[in-house]
Amino acid sequence: MNCYLCEQELPFLPSWRGLFLNEIQQVVCERCKGGFEKINGTVCPICSAPSDSLCKDCMHWETTEYAALLQCGKSLYYYNKPMQNYLHRYKFLQDVVLSEVFASELQEELGKTKATIVPIPMHPDKLRERTFSQVDQMLEAAGLSYLHLLAKSKQVQGKKTKKERMASSDLFTWNGITVPEKILLIDDLYTTGTTIRHAAKVLKRAGAAEISFFSLIRS
Repeated sequence: MNCYLCEQELPFLPSWRGLFLNEIQQVVCERCKGGFEKINGTVCPICSAPSDSLCKDCMHWETTEYAALLQCGKSLYYYNKPMQNYLHRYKFLQDVVLSEVFASELQEELGKTKATIVPIPMHPDKLRERTFSQVDQMLEAAGLSYLHLLAKSKQVQGKKTKKERMASSDLFTWNGITVPEKILLIDDLYTTGTTIRHAAKVLKRAGAAEISFFSLIRS
């Protein structure tokens, strides 16, 4: 088996190691994974931006109607060039096998959570275009169960400016399924925090008592 990003041959993982040791066959090589930059040091307790306390964006959110919606948050990696290339191939070139790249990391980070994992959904039009939900596929590759509680009512915001994104409204609707008290929202990429907070607002109104979030990447 070869690395899906650079074609270098990968070490073989015997099936018994996956069965008895819960090891996951890697689909990219260590050299490619080494290009992904992990978030370390002192960071904002909500969004993982480099900061000694709340970052500027989160301080702004705490002065709006979205204040106090999130208990905490965490992102694992920065949006550097290797990560941009990975995400482009995974999302836009629809290389679904790349959902397995961070399976071990997601299992380690989320496998013991007591909260219900709730993925950020895709807009139906975008889902038809991409053919699969990138967040759902990552969770499934990591062997994590999840519950959909939201529907996206507006298209993705990727082409909007930061100011336009933060001023957006009514991005999600609740699908009517009973909402657990503790929720962990999951997304692949955190940018301004708009998506996460809009989702949290809807779920809070629907009955959630505690909401935190996790994203793979922080731009």
